[in-house]
Amino acid sequence: MKISYSKTFEKKFAKFEKKLQLKIFDAIQKIPDGDIKKLTGNNIPPIYRLRVSKYRILFHIDEFQIRILKVDSRGDVYK
Repeated sequence: MKISYSKTFEKKFAKFEKKLQLKIFDAIQKIPDGDIKKLTGNNIPPIYRLRVSKYRILFHIDEFQIRILKVDSRGDVYK
């Protein structure tokens, strides 16, 4: 399955230190394994959350690709 990244994700991801970047990248490559939860609300397509230590990654999945939307600390990612 193809993985694509939003510009919002890429900007924030570039600011992280290399060790954290590797940890997040590994977690993304292992989707759908990991601590994943579907977010509530009227999200079409549905948005999911992947937890990596104190960071959250928001993404959605369709039959062709995984679209990574955003990464941030747990207090800021949902804003």
